Amino acid sequence: MTTVSPTSVAPPSTVVEQLRASLDTLGQRDQRIARFVIDHAEELPFLSAGEIAERLGVSGPAITRFSQRVGYEGYPHLQRLVRQDLRATLGVKQPGRQDAVAANYWASERANLEALQGIGERQLLPFAATLTQARQVWIIGARSSYGVALIAESLLSPFRPRVRAHSADTLCGQPERLLEVNAEDVALVYTLRRYSRATTRVTTALNSQGVTVLLITDQGASPLGKIAHQSLRVPTQGSEVVASLAPFISVTALLATLVARELGGGHLQQAETLKADFSVYEY
Repeated sequence: MTTVSPTSVAPPSTVVEQLRASLDTLGQRDQRIARFVIDHAEELPFLSAGEIAERLGVSGPAITRFSQRVGYEGYPHLQRLVRQDLRATLGVKQPGRQDAVAANYWASERANLEALQGIGERQLLPFAATLTQARQVWIIGARSSYGVALIAESLLSPFRPRVRAHSADTLCGQPERLLEVNAEDVALVYTLRRYSRATTRVTTALNSQGVTVLLITDQGASPLGKIAHQSLRVPTQGSEVVASLAPFISVTALLATLVARELGGGHLQQAETLKADFSVYEY
């Protein structure tokens, strides 16, 4: 079988490009593996060689031999380079020209909101029911996703008790907080590329304790997709520099509306009475 090294195809700037250029030189089985890597590059950092082998119906050693035949030390080496390629591709971009920045931004936002119409009640009602029935709702996010988690807390807390936003980074540093977890709890998790290692670690720990995981993510290959009990994927097309968070907030506001209808407003009435007693608002 022909051996292909990354340097034999010029210029192979990424693993995916190298494999795509080398497809015609590979045997039938290696072509299947290569196409899987090309089509699932964003998943690769979270997949073991055994998991890929199971999906393709080949042996684990076949993945190792393939990696070596295309010029890498083994699958971990190939996987590491794919991860590096993704970090470079999905990292924060430098601002480009200033022509029509506002117009392009609003066009992207309109496209996102139009795409959201594809998420109907069939997907949203089970989410809302799970949030309604939970003993306690842990809302998890990291970095920009933590900001969305805080908004989710403010939207849900008027309608039901025991809703709390948590920074995944903080929980990783203070894991004793997870001692409060109960199997009747729900974790509402926000994550978008680049996916936070802290969010993955905390959510995996919550799942292992029997917590139901609700995932709201982008249209990439989140590592939490496998363990989430329910998932919503929202469009996040944004400007050239910043991914849009508006779809996350819109979906969350709609979920809060559905939760409010499920609960009938008892907690809301009590909360409004307390706010009046404490003179929270000017009017």
